Parts: sequence; C-alpha cells; structure tokens
Amino acid sequence: MQSGALLAANAYYFSFMRFLPCGYLQCSNCVLSTFSCPLILFQRGAVMASMGLLGMMGAKIIGSVAAALAILVFFGALFGTWACGWLCPFGFLQDLLARLPLPKFRLPSWSGWFRLPIFIGLVVAVPYLTSTLFFCDLCPSGTVNRLWQQAAGIPLFFKTPEGIMAVISLLVLGLVAIAALFVQRPFCALLCPIGGLHGLFNRISGIFLKVDRERCVDCGRCRELCPQGIDPVATPAHSQCSRCLECTKACKFIKLEVRV
Repeated sequence: MQSGALLAANAYYFSFMRFLPCGYLQCSNCVLSTFSCPLILFQRGAVMASMGLLGMMGAKIIGSVAAALAILVFFGALFGTWACGWLCPFGFLQDLLARLPLPKFRLPSWSGWFRLPIFIGLVVAVPYLTSTLFFCDLCPSGTVNRLWQQAAGIPLFFKTPEGIMAVISLLVLGLVAIAALFVQRPFCALLCPIGGLHGLFNRISGIFLKVDRERCVDCGRCRELCPQGIDPVATPAHSQCSRCLECTKACKFIKLEVRV
C-alpha cells in the first residue's frame, strides 16, 4: 500500500494534475510530483495577503487556500490519520528507517499537540510576516526532493539567506532521520501540521479502530506493541494513532472498520 501510494504521488506522467492539492504531505517541488502540497498553498496565500495582493488576486488566493483546506478536511473525515499511516511518502521513509534493529523509544502521548501550533505559526503566521515560504524551506520532505540542489548550493551561497536555509533544512532532515531510527515516525508524531489536522478527525473518520471492550481482558499486549505508546483500548481515536494496525495483530478484539 505504501509503495503504491509513493508511486502514485510521484507519477511523472500525471503531473498535469499538480494544480490539485494532495490530502497528505507531498512536496510540490519534486518534478515527479502528481499533486500540490496543501501546505504550500496556505503559505502562498499568506505571502500574497502580506504583499497586499488580495485586491488584485483575491479570488485566486482564496480559491487555492479553500481547495487546500477542503481536501485536508475531506481526507481527515474520510480516512483520519490512516492517510498519514498508509499514503504519506515521508511517513513511509520513516517507517523504513524504523526497521533497523535499534533500541526504540516512545514519545509522551501529549507530544502530538505541538503540530497544530506549528501549522498556525510556521505555515500561516511566519510566511505572512516574512513573505517567504518558510515551512517549505525547512520541511524535511521537501529537502529529500531537492537534496542534490541543496548540497550543490551550500558552498556557493553559504553567506546568503538561501544558503543558510539550505544548511538548516539539511540539518533538520538529518535530525529527523536519526530520530526515526529510535522513535516511530518522529516528524509525523511531533511536527507534521497535516498529521495534526487529520488527528482531529480520528473520532469521526470513516476508517476507525473498533474495540470490543466487553470482551477485552486488559492484557496490555496492544499497549506494548503500539509504536506510539498509545493505549488503543482507552483511546482508540487518539490523534497520534497512525492506524499502523500493530494493535490489531495483538488482539482479535481490536479491528479496523469502515463506517458506511
């Protein structure tokens, strides 16, 4: 599923659809990209608003931002964080790093609440104040796509703002990659604005975890296997749950179901 989603999101021959926003994190800077990242549309709207272009391009700006918000709400209502767990290419990359046999640590359950302030601050407020695509400059998913460009530009532009941001973005990517060796999906759990939005819909999404509490014997096996350290019995709709389905392997009383 994740391999297929990666190929679909980066199908070069379908790049004519790039005007459509994606429902999960997908960098628009990649020449192979099929869709636009919704976060860049929010940032462009904030930048254009800060430059006083709402009068000239108001309909286009509002339309692109509304389309990005609509697709995120649609994916959240339909899939919840299942879209993050099974469709997001950068989440897939972190899953591959997590397969290395190294000690694993769990983040506290409250750590996911950083993601919404990051959305408001780095995706909306800072681009508005600086007239730059600030989050895109730092996003580790985007850094993967432009890695060779960043590495080539550092020696030439180290003293320029662009070169400094390239260095910082590479450092952010490196830190996320190292953290992914020891923590399950650290970027998704701590920093991803889209994951924060999708997590709000886990209680009402079409794809959800159903727990048969009457038959549950509280053995704790599902809690032990959950890579995010969540108690699936107590909080099956936790905002940090990526629907990895490890808990369903541990217990026959926890199932992934679809609301119709």
